[in-house]
Amino acid sequence: MLKQGETSEYLYLIIKGLVVGYTTLKNKKLTTYICLEGESVSAIKGMYGDGPSGESIYAVEDSHLIGLPIHNLLQWLQTSFELNIIIRKIVESFYKSAHQRSNLVRMGSAQEKYEFYLSTTNHNIQRIPPQYIADLLDIKPETLHKILKKAKQPNEASVQTYFELIEDYMRDQEAFKQHGLTLPKMAADLRVPTHQLSHVLNFHYKKSFTAFVNHYRVDYVRSKLQNTSAWQHLTIEALGKEGGFSSRSAFFAEFKSHTGMTPSEYAKSRQN
Repeated sequence: MLKQGETSEYLYLIIKGLVVGYTTLKNKKLTTYICLEGESVSAIKGMYGDGPSGESIYAVEDSHLIGLPIHNLLQWLQTSFELNIIIRKIVESFYKSAHQRSNLVRMGSAQEKYEFYLSTTNHNIQRIPPQYIADLLDIKPETLHKILKKAKQPNEASVQTYFELIEDYMRDQEAFKQHGLTLPKMAADLRVPTHQLSHVLNFHYKKSFTAFVNHYRVDYVRSKLQNTSAWQHLTIEALGKEGGFSSRSAFFAEFKSHTGMTPSEYAKSRQN
């Protein structure tokens, strides 16, 4: 998609797929970031097409992306208040990712790097080939293999305890209704280490944190839509907000990915 030294011409929105950025330094390839569907990606250096890119960008599997020309984005920034907010959010996400990567470099052991990565990523790491994670963490693939093997064999009693805590938190306390619920917030509420919670979600629920929470949100809305009297005082958009979704677009996209229908279509099918 982009070679190191070329000028960045697009900001890409990843609809589906896995995209990796890397830089080459002294003939050594260093992974700089890993992005999945739902994220945006562009050159970090020269993001606005004003200089050569400091890294290459490539898709490591069949992917579907939307490329927004940089020159169009710059024009929109001059004329659209809404686009200024959107671009600021994108740049903010890039900054947070860069900050996390700088912390990874300062970590001591391979185990500490892996635990920090688990505690700060929203990715389902099982979606990512281990060699890319190892490269991002700057550890040997065989070292990561040992860490993953050990992590997949936790004490069964402790795992069951986690399950009980998580189910109570999500089902009985309906924590999924919290707007802006994050992995660190959930871990703090449950009083468990963030990386341990991320591990349980990734390896036992087989979901990223975001996918895990949205599963409960969609189930909540589905249950409401099956009973007209339970939501007739609300619009469908308001029902999604009540279920924890922060925006209409996120609500509709997530609901359709789970059910194959929009919320309105689902409501009509239940009435019929």
